[in-house]
Amino acid sequence: MCFSRWPHHLLLLVQIEKMTLFHFVNCIGAAYAPYFITYRFCGLSEYSSFWKCVRAGTAYIVTQLVKMLILATLFPLNAAEEHGNPVLGEALKSTVDLLDMLGMYLVITRLLGRSEQKVLVTAVGWGTAEMVMTKVLPLWVGARGVEFEWTNLQSALDSNLNLLFLIVVNMLLWLWNRKDLNKSLLPLLATFLLVIYYRPVLLEIVQLYYGMDPWGLIIAKLLFVTVTGVVTLRMYGSMSNLSH
Repeated sequence: MCFSRWPHHLLLLVQIEKMTLFHFVNCIGAAYAPYFITYRFCGLSEYSSFWKCVRAGTAYIVTQLVKMLILATLFPLNAAEEHGNPVLGEALKSTVDLLDMLGMYLVITRLLGRSEQKVLVTAVGWGTAEMVMTKVLPLWVGARGVEFEWTNLQSALDSNLNLLFLIVVNMLLWLWNRKDLNKSLLPLLATFLLVIYYRPVLLEIVQLYYGMDPWGLIIAKLLFVTVTGVVTLRMYGSMSNLSH
């Protein structure tokens, strides 16, 4: 009798594996589609920028290794969490994340090409490496669940917003590197960069005091990147026109 049930179990197992693969492909597509669209339809493919994106991705990996060493040796994150202070933990992590800004600055200042090409290459290469290192495995584990979980879609949307954040950051870094930049704008650029990299602290405070759910955090991130993006795009557009 047990043997007669084997075909049914095998068929069920195959169906589950198909659903797992289908769900995983959908989540990866939702997370990676903006990166592919940016690379394909913003002119990067026409300039043979693939290996430049690979260089930016490699810089991301090296930067993360350095950050891991610093976090493990200098910042007592576990102690902050043990004392029930998640804001302090996010503040320490965000401080170390400033190394990302340094890494992208080194990449964007060493690339050759037009300003918009350097900005997009660094953002796409850096963001793709970050997505592969931080999103693929969680999405695969989540896709193997029997039921659909909204956290997987939220993770994909967060990856999309991260690309927008990276574009904004790289535009600010390009402006910072301009020799003809009005010195009065430097405090504004520094403030924008610090606010962007300390946004996890701000979101942690909002979530702690207002009890915001994951969808609320996604909306808050979208509003944040919209405001900073519009202001940065205005400054970037004016300086880019002057450079041409």
